[in-house]
This record gives sequence, structure tokens and C-alpha cells, in this order.
Amino acid sequence: MELRESSSSKSSPNPGRGERPSFLPDPEFYSYVARGYDQTVESYDLVEGRNTISERVRRATIGSALSTFRAPDRVLELGCGTGRDAVELAKHGIRVVATDVSPRMVEATRARAKAHGVDDLIVAKTSPAATAAWGEGPYDGAYSNGAVLNLEPDLEAVAAGLLENLRPGCRAILTAANRISLFELAVYPVVLRPRKAFRKLRETVPIPISREGVGKKYVVPARFLTPREFLSFFEPGFDLVSLRALQALTPPWNLVDMATRFEVAVALLERAENRFAKGRFLRSLGAIYLTVLQRREA
Repeated sequence: MELRESSSSKSSPNPGRGERPSFLPDPEFYSYVARGYDQTVESYDLVEGRNTISERVRRATIGSALSTFRAPDRVLELGCGTGRDAVELAKHGIRVVATDVSPRMVEATRARAKAHGVDDLIVAKTSPAATAAWGEGPYDGAYSNGAVLNLEPDLEAVAAGLLENLRPGCRAILTAANRISLFELAVYPVVLRPRKAFRKLRETVPIPISREGVGKKYVVPARFLTPREFLSFFEPGFDLVSLRALQALTPPWNLVDMATRFEVAVALLERAENRFAKGRFLRSLGAIYLTVLQRREA
């Protein structure tokens, strides 16, 4: 999922889409977000797949999941999109309950699972993350890639649901988008746009759900969180196994055009980031961070 600040930070209507709702865990908000992603489902794979920065995040998250889960583990995915990650996990014999707030994304996940011959391992359901976390456990793990949880107003319910439904000792592989990014702090003041480096410090930030097409004009409220803020929701029942920065030394997802233009330099920065991403200094400064949490023993 792309998270890029809209040109307007005030709550305003999206033409033809109704008034933008408040960032609250109610049916109005979830329905509004679902309608946006329903409209982007046909172009979603193309837009996401050719964003090399988003794909790097996906590779890191999938890699972490495949080193954690084993067949025939049963894993809950929060925000499955069109099912790319669910299918990848299922190809390794991992059973996936794939959930998404968008009905059309769920339909796409079912179709992808069938096309790849893993529909017996994937159950796809329409549900926001806060509701999905409470349903149909127990699970051997949980997984969420991208910035799905930045669009969930009720992270308390997500954390409590995972605590209830994950077996003791099992792990959750979760990513989220940060309030701050070392790359942005370093670059935006140099190009005389210092306010851009701190724009995500606000309580909520309006973002378009895609960089291209109809999703570029469909704006939803999102909440960016530092790793400390994000992890505080899970502290009552989970231990932090690892925290890794993504897009700390490299450009964030919304600057993919810059990354393409300076491909050689970015490749060198990626190597450095991969080496130091879990270090105490860098791990909290990525535009995206990857967390591995372990449910405490009962």
C-alpha cells in the first residue's frame, strides 16, 4: 500500500466519493477505505509490482515470514491485498487465513489462490484488521506487510485479538510506516522543503491510496507511528524479537522516481542499510520498519 501525503491536510470530500470520514474504528471509516481499494484492484498489482522500493519491503517481510513459519502452520494475514503474499506462503505449505477490508481485494485473492493451485490452503475473508485479529483462532502466527496497520484506528483491538488467538510462543511479522525517516530528515532540508521531513508528526495525515490512476485522488486518513508507539500496543502480551529499519538510508516508497534515477547510488545505500538496519541507532529511523513479535508463554 502506498502512503503519500495529500496536497491538502484538511478533512475534505473526495469528488464523487463522499465526505472523508474521521479516523475512528466505525463502519463509516472502514467502508470508505474499502471503497477506495475496491476501485484500485485492477491496477493494484501493476502499480505495486513496478515500485522497486515497495517490492524491497515485500521481499524483506516475506523472507522474515518464511524463516519463521513452516508447513502446516496456520497464519492470519491482516491486509492481504490481491493475495500475492498469501499465495507465496501457501506455496511453502503454510495455511493462510487472508483478510482485507476490501471485498474486491478478497475476491482477487481467491482467484489468485485458485490460479496457483493453492486454494485449499487459503481462506480469504472480508474484514478490517481489528475484527480479523479476533476471529477463528488459534493461529501459529500473524503477518501484515506494507502499511495496512497505519490505516487501522483500533490497534488496541488488533493487539488484544492477536494475544487471544496466537498460540503461546508463536510470532507476528508486522510492518508499519514511521513518523520519521532518516533519509527524509537529511534530504528535504537540503532541497529547501524542511516541512516535508516532519509532516507525518501530525495525529493523522491524509494520503492517497495509490501513486497512480483513480487511487491517486482517493484520499484516506492514516496514522503514522514511531516504532516505540507501535510496539506499545503489543507490550502487554508480546516480546520484541527483532526490529529492522527499511528505507532509512534509501529513499522512501514515494520517491521511487528518484531511486530509479540514481539506481547505482541507491544500490550502495541498500547494501549499507541491509548491514546496519537492526543496529540500535538505525532501526527506529526507517520510513518503514519490520517487527517480529513473540507471544509470551501463558
